[in-house]
Amino acid sequence: MKRFTLTLLTVLLAFSFTYAGGLVHNTNQSTAWTRMLVRDASIDIDAVFYNPAGLTKLKDGFHISISNQSIFQTKTITNNYPYLNNDEYVGKISAPLFPSIYMAYKTGRWAFSIGFNPIGGGGSATFDKGLPSIETPYAQLAHSFAPLGVTGYSADFFFEGSSVYWGLQGGISFAISDAISIYAGARYVMATNTYEGHVKDVEFETAGGSVRADAFMLGVAEQAEQGSQQAIGVGEQLQPLIDLNMGGLTIPELVGGGVITPEEGDLIAGGLIQLGYPADAVYAMPVEQVQTTYYGAGAELHQQSLELTVGASLMGDQEADVKQTGSGITPIVGVNLAFLDDDLTFGIKYEFKTKMELTNETVPGKGFVIGIDPETGEPIEMFPNGAITNADIPAFLSIGGRYRINEKVTVQAGYHTYFDKAVDWTTAEDGTELVDRNFTEYAVGAEWNVSKSFLLSAGYLAAITGVNDKYQSDLRYSVSTSTFGLGGAIAFSKAVKLQFGGYYTLYNAQTITKTDSSNPPIIYGETYDKSTLTLSVGLDIAILSKKDK
Repeated sequence: MKRFTLTLLTVLLAFSFTYAGGLVHNTNQSTAWTRMLVRDASIDIDAVFYNPAGLTKLKDGFHISISNQSIFQTKTITNNYPYLNNDEYVGKISAPLFPSIYMAYKTGRWAFSIGFNPIGGGGSATFDKGLPSIETPYAQLAHSFAPLGVTGYSADFFFEGSSVYWGLQGGISFAISDAISIYAGARYVMATNTYEGHVKDVEFETAGGSVRADAFMLGVAEQAEQGSQQAIGVGEQLQPLIDLNMGGLTIPELVGGGVITPEEGDLIAGGLIQLGYPADAVYAMPVEQVQTTYYGAGAELHQQSLELTVGASLMGDQEADVKQTGSGITPIVGVNLAFLDDDLTFGIKYEFKTKMELTNETVPGKGFVIGIDPETGEPIEMFPNGAITNADIPAFLSIGGRYRINEKVTVQAGYHTYFDKAVDWTTAEDGTELVDRNFTEYAVGAEWNVSKSFLLSAGYLAAITGVNDKYQSDLRYSVSTSTFGLGGAIAFSKAVKLQFGGYYTLYNAQTITKTDSSNPPIIYGETYDKSTLTLSVGLDIAILSKKDK
């Protein structure tokens, strides 16, 4: 039997649920954004998030915006690893409730604001067939037993994850002059991720039917241990010959001298030949080397037996039931510049890096065992209870411009960059850089006032990812996108406005070349793709001061 070394499951189950934004951020934070895709120079109530310094341009009074988005995303991973039962894995991600709530009180040169929204995540994903990174080790394992009659495998794979980073923002805006306003504030981020799933009923297919993988491996382990004992026994039986100073003689020389019979010689040589040593080499070995080879083979078979026993324990039914929580604070500053009686405005916002760690809360026995500690014999879990993971949110800069061409048409443009290279998790433990450049976005949009109470708008946003191939996996990948938005607004009065809109995102599918741990290694491809559709509705309410009614 060839030496078998168990390949442990080392996938990192960390879903990415970003819908519009960088690797972590959600920037789809208002219905007005969904219909226009650019609000970086907004001077409406959603400026609480997009351009908080611009809130000084609101009319005096109390302003409220409540909106919700229903987001539906499909993740498709195609994998051509030759031993997998499936080549396509589809994950359905949904966020039917994705709310944003903003409130601002404007008086004179001052504006005081708060906002609440899902700054990251906000949905759940279900993979009914599991994922390639979960299934591949089982497929590779089954193939490694092909010499022992294994022709395939079957298993029940299932995984579901959810993620939401709620943000509670507050701040103060001040108009230094009619042209310049500034903002200072902060956001408190509360993060929660959950992972649930299982790998059950792993079976190998053989000529005699299906058999549980763990039972099969324990049977092979028992055979390997028996072979180990037999090899060591043969080595011990050769010791008397060595004690008689015959260790330098070969098996044919011992037979020729009448020390052993031809049948005994064939038995001694036959054991090594069955272990894969060439017959010519075995018969040419001196007895001392034959003994050493038997002892070495016995030790190797014993090690194989131990590895198979450990591997069998990992082939049993596995479950994951994990919750990760953490929090952090994001300082935020902003500047708004206004010209031409506010027909031309520029908004600048900078969000500092949010330092945050996530702590595992794992149900006992449901941390998904990936190995056994060789010293203590205790299981090693993928999600050990109390383990801490860095989850810093990168700093974020937005720059936007807004120009009202005439009473009918207003256009906006915006630029965003996410400082991904400055957070720890974009560098692997071995020092490998996972990000080559920061994530960037470019957006343009336009509004057309069809009448005093009704407007239409449309927009386009291009997102350019900066990750390299080493970042990409079936659980976390980032590709460049093109997003198209459309919608409008209906003003029922100066106090009440209904917003509606939606957007569709096209993703540039990417194929990554991968290599497994076989000897020789197998090279295969994995393709990542997505599609996202979002519909949104919101209501803006203004309770104005008497002078502005």
